Amino acid sequence: MECHGAWTSHDVMWHGMNVFGNLDLDVLYSKPVECPVGNCNSRMAPMELLAHLLMRHCPQESMLEINANWPTLYEIELAKLTPGRNHVIAVIAYAGPPNPSRSCPVTPELQIVHHMPMLMLLYITPPEPDVEQAYVFYLVSPTDSRSVNAHVTLIDCTFTHEMRGLRCLRNSLDAPLQNSDRLLHCNTDYLVYTAEDIQKLCEIGKKESIFSKIILYGQPDLFG
Repeated sequence: MECHGAWTSHDVMWHGMNVFGNLDLDVLYSKPVECPVGNCNSRMAPMELLAHLLMRHCPQESMLEINANWPTLYEIELAKLTPGRNHVIAVIAYAGPPNPSRSCPVTPELQIVHHMPMLMLLYITPPEPDVEQAYVFYLVSPTDSRSVNAHVTLIDCTFTHEMRGLRCLRNSLDAPLQNSDRLLHCNTDYLVYTAEDIQKLCEIGKKESIFSKIILYGQPDLFG
């Protein structure tokens, strides 16, 4: 896939102060999210959902294995999303760099031993007068390991324009990480787009859906 245009959210009139004035990012971790497995209507907090997927569902059926440095696309159908709720965009079993001595399929045993389970979530702020809606992407995993990070962007349906959001820390007291303006870490930071950003991608693609591209880096380590 080749994208001919790449922007940051600043290129489409980012109004950061207006968005963040009433947005408590840390509270997103307590907002329920629906289990993405078919015929399972369970709703729970993101970290509880990870445990639910590992214990109540077969990992090889609920998760997609991703190796390091491998771009993966997920379609986001905007009409199916509800403001004020968390939505699961991806359920990932991160395998890290390819290892010839390790079997590849995700199984219940390998999930715990060799893979780092994670969710990519999207939260859309409810509409408010004089406040532009925000689309907040973030990663959730059992560990806050700094050895794993991700490059996340949005792409229109024609695959010609790619957009980076504005990254912000969950805890304002955290020290910025090296190259942190372009990389996300689990449980640590967020990537935010405005409604104007999303609309611009929809207009280019002429469809009410977009794609999220994620590339993971680093060696998974469930013990930090």
